[in-house]
Formats: sequence, structure tokens, C-alpha cells
Amino acid sequence: MQVSIIISLCNGLACLQTCLKSLASTLPSGLAHEIILVDDGSTDGTREFLQGLALPYVVLRQDRPLGYTASVNRAARIARGQYLALLDDSVVLQPGWLEPLLAAFAREPRAGVVGNIQVHADTLQVEHAGIEFQQGGYPVPRRESIQTMQASGAWLTVPAVATTCCLVSRDWFVRSGGFDEGYRHGFAAFDLCLRAREDGLVNLLATASVVRHGSALPGHRESHEYRDARRFLDRWQPRTLALEQERTFAEARAQAATLARRYLAPLHRRLGLGSRALRRQHRAALAAVQRARFNQTRPIRIGVDLLRMAPGGANGGIKPLLFAFLAEMGRQRGAAFNFAVFAPESLRSELAPVLRPGDYLLVPSDTALGVSRRTTAAWRPDGTMNSDANVAAQAGLDVLYTPFTVSRFHQPGLPWVSLAVDLLHRDLPSALPVEEVNFRHDCFSRMAAGASYIQCLTRHGIERLSHHYGVHPARCFHTYIPAQSRLPSAAPSVPPAPIPAGPFFFYPANFWPHKNHEALLAAYRIYATAAGSRAWPLVCTGAPDRRMELIREMTLGLGLGDRVIFPGHLDDAAFAALWSQAGALVFASLHEGFGIPLLEAMSFGVPIIAGDLPVIREVAGEAFLPVDTRNPQALAEAMRRLAIRENLRADLAARGRARLAAFSLSLEAGRLAHFLEAAARRQSP
Repeated sequence: MQVSIIISLCNGLACLQTCLKSLASTLPSGLAHEIILVDDGSTDGTREFLQGLALPYVVLRQDRPLGYTASVNRAARIARGQYLALLDDSVVLQPGWLEPLLAAFAREPRAGVVGNIQVHADTLQVEHAGIEFQQGGYPVPRRESIQTMQASGAWLTVPAVATTCCLVSRDWFVRSGGFDEGYRHGFAAFDLCLRAREDGLVNLLATASVVRHGSALPGHRESHEYRDARRFLDRWQPRTLALEQERTFAEARAQAATLARRYLAPLHRRLGLGSRALRRQHRAALAAVQRARFNQTRPIRIGVDLLRMAPGGANGGIKPLLFAFLAEMGRQRGAAFNFAVFAPESLRSELAPVLRPGDYLLVPSDTALGVSRRTTAAWRPDGTMNSDANVAAQAGLDVLYTPFTVSRFHQPGLPWVSLAVDLLHRDLPSALPVEEVNFRHDCFSRMAAGASYIQCLTRHGIERLSHHYGVHPARCFHTYIPAQSRLPSAAPSVPPAPIPAGPFFFYPANFWPHKNHEALLAAYRIYATAAGSRAWPLVCTGAPDRRMELIREMTLGLGLGDRVIFPGHLDDAAFAALWSQAGALVFASLHEGFGIPLLEAMSFGVPIIAGDLPVIREVAGEAFLPVDTRNPQALAEAMRRLAIRENLRADLAARGRARLAAFSLSLEAGRLAHFLEAAARRQSP
């Protein structure tokens, strides 16, 4: 089905009948569609009218009013269409209203919310033609004439549109959570559009689509207007102020060019200045316009500092996260983005499949940075840079991305986006040496003071960053790690030796103190002693280091040497083979920034035991068996239950597969790309 049309209504039967009549007469012939009507507690005869409707109408009834946002979200969850057409019952549709909205999605793969021009039903004056932010970041409707907008093109990119009549992808709408139900109506539309922008999408106004809009029922929405506005500004005002400032600067540049062209030249003539002065003035005005146009259309050069990244798996999940995001951003933005990656020579081969032709690799030596440009098949030397000078200026960077918090290449005036993986040094400082705690605190303090935007891996991470460093949430955003597609799906049927072929408990984690291997081994000993010969083995992968050897020695001391296996760091094929044979993930970690193994377990249908932590709850939802991982006895009991109860394993695996729908590489990479571009364009709070 192509389109699900959703109308939420509460009383106002006459408006609804007029809307449905106009809808029936304007839908394109042959369109596969359904019309979902949500009766939000009507008491004026609307319910009796709805009882007489048949397909393609679908009627949802609510005995008590839940509000517009909750009603639309409920309808979206059961909708079957590829797109959702959201309509108010006060809209009178005109012929040709839907086709331009569908065409916008066909033309623009990054389309977010597509709206149209809305005119007053009686006066035919333009009421809404997209939304701009003015007067301190407040949403204000654009009201240009229809002729002016249509002369500008079939679609205009706008910060937001009114959802009185709009089209949106159902997949994105549901995955993003739909409307924020903290709003009752009006400002939820602007909140939705700004979230679409954060996900790397663009909001469009289809200028060929025009509808008439009547007045809402008295008290139907206006009573919630102040509270909704306050909620919107509390969340978005720092960012809408940045959008307002950018628009103001653009208008000022245009006015300056107009002033030079229209007024300065005649003034020079009246003052008797010669043609040379006039030509000089005209050249300056033309150059200013060309610079502004170039800055809006040229590729954005993004510097990525990976100098602290090691080859192999020593950095844990940060490497697959970054490599996947860089590759996806390059695919999405194409020639609009250009990467210049600072990395050690040891990463050259690993970066080859990630970077595209035209991207750069900058490798430091003792006194300089060697620059290589990626060609179709190889790296081509492209000179050197003086590492003591302003490298950002030499490389022509518009924005610097620092996945390891801060970078020595940052210069004053250069926007930068930083990644805060976790707050381990503040939430669990005992897991780190005191020198590392102090080092991280210094880095986070500098990041909090200077970064344009800060990327976290969960909403909980944003809360902890705000708590410890006082960073306003408007300067933060989160990107989940959609790791479920990272590993090859066609894994070998037999895992590499010496891994057992039968079910086993699996813990993929580097041997850092907060990963809690000691408590896991103590719990496993309790479990294995009670289960005897029926006990599942335990497999612990991770980059070999001194702590791994200590954990291995502990295993021998507990008499578990033949039941606990340490295969080290494995390549992706061997790692996938382990997942295909694992009986359960036992995720004993005491602190996480995200938890990539959770998604890997879900994708392979492996049930999960994990600590009952806020981050785990946010990522896994209800798809895990919660346990206190500090308590070996409780952890052992959870392992025993999962090993003997097949129905529990099947239920958790099914929940995990359903939970995966919340994670999309395209969506998360698009969000990161949006904030990198916003920082480069100086659109930061």
C-alpha cells in the first residue's frame, strides 16, 4: 500500500464531512490507500457517522480524549502504507494536492517532512508556506505569495512545515517515535521537523500543492498553546536561534549586494567618481555574492582525527562505529562531503575500503604530515604539511570531528564536533588508573567548554554529560550504533577451534576492569558446580593483553580451565561463526556507553543476560534478562534459568529481533552528518 491517510478528530462533524468529501474527489485514481480516522472522544454525533463508513476507511475509537499527538501515533503504528499523509479535519483539499508531495519523495531520497501551501478557506490568503524561526527562535509561518514561491521551483527547502497537511515516510516516523506526546498539538509539528533535520533529512515545501484551511474548533487546541510553546522553546530554542542567526546573516549579505548594485553606483556617479572606481565597486560586490554562493555549494571538508586509534581490536567498539559511519556518510552525501583523516600509518589498509576517491589520509611523521589522496584503486602521494603550523588551515578544513574527545589539530575559530563515548571516569572512576581519570576529566572539560556539538551514544549519555559537566542538552545529540549488520550473515557452520560446537555462554569484551570478568568467573563457577556435566562452556573473546592473562590465571585457580575458553581477538568471519553457535550472551559489564554486543546478539537470535543499567534498558528495551552483575549468585541463577528454559530463550530471542527495528545505520549516520554540516555552517548554539 502506498499511502495511509490519517485524520485525528474530536467533534466538528460538519468539518469532517467537508474534508472527507474533498478527499474523495481529489485522490489520484489507482492510488493504493487507506484512510484511518481516529475519533478522540467525540460527543457530537461524529461517532454515529463513523459507524456507517466502510473500506477504505479504518476507524479507531478512543473513549476518552488522548490528544492529537497520541492519536496520530496510534494510527501510524497500525498503518500499512509506505507514506503517511497527515491531515487535519479542518482542511479542504484541492485537486492535485497529493501528487507533488509524492513526487518530492521520488526526487529527494533525503526528504523528511513534505508540506504544502495552505491558504485561508474564506480569504484565500496564504496562512502557511513553511516555517521560519524569528523573534528569538520562535516558529513563524512564511506568507509569501503563491506566485513568488512557485517561481522559485517545485520544492523549497525549509526548516519546518505545518503538519496540518503533509506527507512523511512511515518507516522514519515510527522509528523516530512519531510525535512527542508531551505536546497536545501545534508545536509537535515543529518538533517533528527539527528531529527530521537532526536525522540528516530535509524538510520540503511542495509549491504546486495548495489546500484550504478553516479554523479549528474553539478550545480544541488553543488551550494548550502556551504550554506547548514553553516545552518547544525549552528544548529547541538554542538551535532555532542558530537557524535564525544564519538566515539573518544570509539576508544581510543579500541586502549588501543589492545596496552596492543599486545605490552605490549612482552615488559614485553623482560624486563624479570615474569608471575605474565603479568597476572596482562592482567587482567587490560580485566577489561577495560569489563567495557566499561558493560557501553554500562547495563540498564540506571534514577533518577526522583518528591518531589515537590502534590497529586490530584494542579500541573496542569505537572502530566499527566510526568506520561504518564514515562509509555511510560518504554514501549519503556524496560530493557534498570530503574527508581528511588524520591516522597512523598502521591504519592505512583498514581505511582503504572506508574512504572514497577524493578523500585524504594524513599520516604524521617526526616533523610533517604526509598527505595521500584516495584514488579509485590506491593511495596517491599528494605532498606534505608542516605539522607545526595551522594544519586545519593548510588542509582547508571546515569542521573537525574528534572521536577521541579532543584533538591537537583544533585551532581557534574552527568548529568541531566531539564524541563522548561514555562517562566511565566520573560514574565508575575505580575502574581506571587515577592518571587516566585526570586525563579524561581534562579532555572532557575542554570539550564541554569549546565543542560546537557533542555526540553521545545514548540519551542517557547526554543526561550524564549534562550532570557532570553542565553541558546544555541543545549542544548534544545521540547516535545509536546500528551494529547488527556489521558481521557477515553467511557465517561458517562450524566455529574455529577450539570453540565448542554446542551452545555456550558468550562474552565478547576487552579485558578492562569495568567489564567485570572476575564477577562473571565467580558466577560461572557457581553455575558450573551446580549444573555438572550439563553446564554450558563459557567463551570470552577480546584483544589479548596483560589483564587477559590474569583472568586466565584466575580461571585455572578456580578449576575452570577446561570450561572457559579465551580465543583472543577474532576476524569478522570467525566472530560471526561464534555468534551463530552461541547459546546466550552474558553481558556482565558494570558500565557502558552503548553495548554493541547487545545488537549483535539480537541479530543472531541469541538471548541476552545483562546488568540492569539505564543504558542497557535504553538499548535493549525488554529484550534481555536483567540481573545484578555485581552479585555472582544472582548472575549464576540467571545463567542456570536461561540454560534449562528453552521457552525463555525463544521469547528473549524474538524480542531481540523485534527490537532491532529501532536501529538504522542510515538514520544514525544521517544524524551525525547533519550536525557536522550544522557546525561547519556555524549553526551551533
